[in-house]
Amino acid sequence: MLSCHVLRSPWAVSLLPLLLRTARRSTVSVPLSKAYTGRANSFGFLRLGFAFAVVLAHAAVLGYDRALTTRVDVPGLAVAGFFGVSGFLITRSARRTSLPRFLWHRALRIWPGLWVCLLFTAFVVAPTFYYLRHGGLDGLFRGPYGAFSYVQQNWWGGLRQGGITDVFRWDTPYGIGHRRSLPNGSLWTLAYEIFCYLLVAALAVLAVLRRARWLVLLFAIFVFGVLVYNHYEQLRFGNPALFVAGDFGPLPLLGPLGKQWFLWYGFMFLAGGVAELYSERLPINDLLGVAALAVIGWFAFRGELFGPGLLAYEYVILWLAVRLPRVLHRVGQTNDYSYGVYIYSFVVEQVLAKYGVHKIGLAGYFLASALVSVVLAAFSWHLVEKQALRLKDWTPRLRRRGGPAAPEGGGPAAPSDAPTDSTGPADRGRPPVAVPASG
Repeated sequence: MLSCHVLRSPWAVSLLPLLLRTARRSTVSVPLSKAYTGRANSFGFLRLGFAFAVVLAHAAVLGYDRALTTRVDVPGLAVAGFFGVSGFLITRSARRTSLPRFLWHRALRIWPGLWVCLLFTAFVVAPTFYYLRHGGLDGLFRGPYGAFSYVQQNWWGGLRQGGITDVFRWDTPYGIGHRRSLPNGSLWTLAYEIFCYLLVAALAVLAVLRRARWLVLLFAIFVFGVLVYNHYEQLRFGNPALFVAGDFGPLPLLGPLGKQWFLWYGFMFLAGGVAELYSERLPINDLLGVAALAVIGWFAFRGELFGPGLLAYEYVILWLAVRLPRVLHRVGQTNDYSYGVYIYSFVVEQVLAKYGVHKIGLAGYFLASALVSVVLAAFSWHLVEKQALRLKDWTPRLRRRGGPAAPEGGGPAAPSDAPTDSTGPADRGRPPVAVPASG
């Protein structure tokens, strides 16, 4: 009797068709190529969410010298999310534009914002706090770990010098705990991002993206096989993991790239690229999305998400990008603050920790850090990044005579935290703050 009464109520009558439509929709698969249409996606929202996740995780490390959680590497997963988004968008861009135009767009998206951030850190933040500690600026600018060296070593995207003399080394929780100067540890993943761009450019030159996409798929399957092997052979049987010890390089301008991080983040970038190359065959299905979320939850609960679970993670990113509410499509479409939040937040958190803001608690410290980071990100976007992107259609005069350049396809991808110490050799293969909880 009660159930019949409920079913006949006005709210149930109006809600039932919506539930039926939702149920039918969840069983329908749509190719990613049709589900992803122009600006109708939530990649901007996801990137901003990943950036704030990094801010939150770094707040625990920089304010209290501890991980946000010992089970899940939150900043590592956020950075992996950046790479998953970038892999899709960057591959899309490389397929739709000429090589010079592709490289030009990537340079405009990465370098101007980075350069201003480096100059701000080296010649505004560092002198201020060096002077407060030493009562002068002698010894700050020159020398192997001075401000000029910091800018020179890191100018092209590789964090080959992590610190500036002893700035933040003795007066922040992280500096005291680790006895190192590290004004901006978030920059270390930019070298990996740039290297992935160069690999995509090489594939474009070799016409692999247009004529032999199966090679990319085959390589992605191979890398996933390595992840599966490492996960079960190392965690279950104690056998040595593959491709995780040591570094690549050091590479020109970028420095050394840790193999372990390149394996994890490189796979996410590769998975995103394969999704773009085979977008007409990749089904977007709500049931698959929920199942992938369940897989991620299972691996995360076990502290083992950096492994086979990364494949499910990439699917969830793509699924959310096209399935989240339309109101979220607007985030980042006009003003993309995610890159600015990422590259400035570490400096902001160090400054706030220096003045004891972390003592108000993690929530307050995070909110204060996020607010100041957004302000600096807004300045970075409107005064630097956006102005640089106005030049994306610029063509050298000699080439202009030969005809118009190919149009760009897809928007710029916001990057995504290789570590060095200001008072010693590069600490290769280990990120400055957050180490994944598992392999």
